[in-house]
Amino acid sequence: MAADAFLDDLHLTAFMSSKICHDLVGPVGAINNGLELLDEETDEQTRAYALELIQFSAHAARARLEYARLAFGASTAMGSVIDLRHAETIVRGFVEEGKHKLAWNVPAGTMEKNKARLLLMLLAVAMPAIPAGGNIVATMDGTLETPSFELRCSGRGARIPEGLADMLAGKSAAVDPRSVIGYYTARLAEASGMTLTVRKDGTDIVFEAVPVS
Repeated sequence: MAADAFLDDLHLTAFMSSKICHDLVGPVGAINNGLELLDEETDEQTRAYALELIQFSAHAARARLEYARLAFGASTAMGSVIDLRHAETIVRGFVEEGKHKLAWNVPAGTMEKNKARLLLMLLAVAMPAIPAGGNIVATMDGTLETPSFELRCSGRGARIPEGLADMLAGKSAAVDPRSVIGYYTARLAEASGMTLTVRKDGTDIVFEAVPVS
């Protein structure tokens, strides 16, 4: 489906649900594998490995669920703003679950929900830009009311994922469960009155969100 027209609610809901389920299948399946090992094995080393697998996978599943709840959820407890200290804790658990490291140069305070979610979504689209792992530096300029965001990604094999630049710019691009995060990020930017760009800067990939001038 092309991004030159908004996805209808049914397609967007289906694609987002598929993406969240895909992200959870891995760690939930690993927990199940660990439980099966515990049930079948008597070797202490194998059982110790199974426990480590369960603990690691449970941590990963929780991090992904907490991120999804904050980035996509509609909890009335949050109201119309998001506390950025809380967001940092959730995002750090999500980003640093595997081979990525996060530097968070964002001030404390509360931010309007869509703008804060835009920052969270930029982190989600930035991680695949360094598929072998690396560092992501998230920086905010401006004020909490009118922020600008920059995410600088550095790591081996850093590249702009295919089709992402057009999607973030609101140009025609294929939308499916794998690419829907980019589409959702572009929709959040539009709702927040901000423009998105992604570019290569030397060996780094840089994502930027700035207020529409």
